[in-house]
Amino acid sequence: MNHFDILGRSIADPVVESYLAHHEKLDPIDFRTNAEMGFFGGFDSGFGLQAESLSAYSAEFEEVRSRHLPDDEERIVSRLSFTGPDTIRAVQRAYMSALPFGLMFGDSSDVVAEKLGTGPFREGKSSTLPEYSAERFDHSYAVGDMVVISKYDADLRLMAVYLMQADRTMLKAMRRKASLSKQKIVPGNIDKVDALRVQIPTLRWREAMAEGDELFNEADIATAETALNAFVDTVKAATSQQDAKTIRAAVKDIVLAINEINRRSGMIETLERDELGVLIDAVVRASGLSLPDDEDITAEWREW
Repeated sequence: MNHFDILGRSIADPVVESYLAHHEKLDPIDFRTNAEMGFFGGFDSGFGLQAESLSAYSAEFEEVRSRHLPDDEERIVSRLSFTGPDTIRAVQRAYMSALPFGLMFGDSSDVVAEKLGTGPFREGKSSTLPEYSAERFDHSYAVGDMVVISKYDADLRLMAVYLMQADRTMLKAMRRKASLSKQKIVPGNIDKVDALRVQIPTLRWREAMAEGDELFNEADIATAETALNAFVDTVKAATSQQDAKTIRAAVKDIVLAINEINRRSGMIETLERDELGVLIDAVVRASGLSLPDDEDITAEWREW
């Protein structure tokens, strides 16, 4: 069974209809109802197929692989889910057919990474309420042009797998990574990079805190200031060495550092996000590394 061939296709595509027939026995009325809802499957099958309107799908993803319905009726397959037994509902049972990539429920996170051929690009805690589910962790993996989300219990044993296409932001990041070797970093730009240190926004944050803004606290401001100065230092050194990969890694590191700060304090709101985004973008461009005008280099990792 080729799970990967389903994503991006019309819900009325014969390939999708055949795939669904393997998982569910639906009469035409049930099929139309489910298509309108945008979801097939359920807890009693361990299987789920999510479909979105053509406009919603096209806004997030680049490729629509097939069209079989008028625009206002079209639904495109955007996600597949395969779940194991859990306590969320008494009737829930494990998906019975083969999982993608040879995965098996109960695989450790290390085995999952080995089977996928890559480590996770994002690790987080599950959003499922603990009293309803044993899920504790979500790991996201980039595999080709797809994203695989694996859900784990407290012992990091596989409980569920979600499969979807990479969205536009991730595809841009993949292409940028592939083009790093072609980037022409300008060693003479180290002074331009260093000059942007004055744009680190922590001075304004401290002034706002002194004026009574309870959004900020000194400990997190100091942590952010240290991380931002380290980011500028790293990009400056990488510019001197014409090292585009280190510049990209520095962006990831600073974004993850701000993610952690914001999880604690929630102090990165709209203005702070704009300040940080402008600074990070300017430092990267000052090195000579080229970015499309509409690209947010932080988007791949940013949670704020």
